[in-house]
Amino acid sequence: MKCLVCAVSVLLLSLSISAAAPAGNYPSLPSKVLSNYTPQKVESHDSETMASRANAFLSSLDKKLRAQAALSPDSPEKSKWTNVPPRGPQGGVRLGDLNEKQLESACDLLAAVLSPQGYGKARNIPLADDRLLRNGQRRPGFGAEDYWLAIFGEPSSDKPWALQFDGHHIAINLAFHGKRMSMSPTFIGTQPREFQLAGKKIIPMAQEAPTGLALFEALTASQKKQATIRPKRANLVAAAGKDGFVPDPLGLSCKNLKDKQRAILMNVLKSYVGDLPGAHAKQRLGELQVEVDQMSFAWWGPGEKGGDFSYRIQGPSVIVEYAGQDLGGDPHNHLHSMYRDPTNEYGARLGKKAKN
Repeated sequence: MKCLVCAVSVLLLSLSISAAAPAGNYPSLPSKVLSNYTPQKVESHDSETMASRANAFLSSLDKKLRAQAALSPDSPEKSKWTNVPPRGPQGGVRLGDLNEKQLESACDLLAAVLSPQGYGKARNIPLADDRLLRNGQRRPGFGAEDYWLAIFGEPSSDKPWALQFDGHHIAINLAFHGKRMSMSPTFIGTQPREFQLAGKKIIPMAQEAPTGLALFEALTASQKKQATIRPKRANLVAAAGKDGFVPDPLGLSCKNLKDKQRAILMNVLKSYVGDLPGAHAKQRLGELQVEVDQMSFAWWGPGEKGGDFSYRIQGPSVIVEYAGQDLGGDPHNHLHSMYRDPTNEYGARLGKKAKN
């Protein structure tokens, strides 16, 4: 009789585990949803749509999860993001603790507050992170299930609120106030650089390196000499834990760039600012266009395709950085980047009559 009970118990446990496991070869339910779900179409990236989808996501959560996801506007968790796993307890709700419908609602929200370019990064970077799991087993701090979503304040079409989506290789900080929004600070990274999904090659950060290299290649020999700080790649200096830090400008002054070079510079910035929805990205790029004469462009490493390089673009209201990482053995396969507006961290000046 005991053997029969044991056998039944083992069978029930096996069925339970089987039912709980995501279908297919996905390491987690977030991996399955991110891989397959197409977010609801966004007719307009307006403040009403953004707030509506944020509130819909919060409404999909039970009391416990909602308490984790909905934080006060001045919560200290906002500035505690880091790309160093394992991360431990923190504010926000973990994707791995959500069911399928809640995950789909989270995707709908991210698609509403980001451009297709930005949503692509928010989707593909956690999926790239799944490739870092050891033999398919959970590794704390890694994988799509260990990304977090937090909403600060009550989502509104005309009052200030904020959203943070962060994890190992993402820290997107969006702030909203009526028709205005910002995304500073935002950290974007990936490892590996590319992977296969449903027979397609996915490259989460497809533009940051080639656009930066295109700018360097467009310089004259004299300008390249001024831009180059040293022949070896550097690292980010304004990443996690560096809120409020403004490095000294280095490299080439952009004041004397020719029209073609300026266009290429703006294309580099678009690789970052283009994560914002269309109208917001256009407005922000217009503001940065006015600042070009006050910007500097610094370069580290060889100036050639396939070279191990890093760069920084800096102006009065922008710090953009890109650098490969040694961890993992191949700096071309482990990338980090940073976008900041030091005058508007976490939307500090959105309520003022100033630039976005």
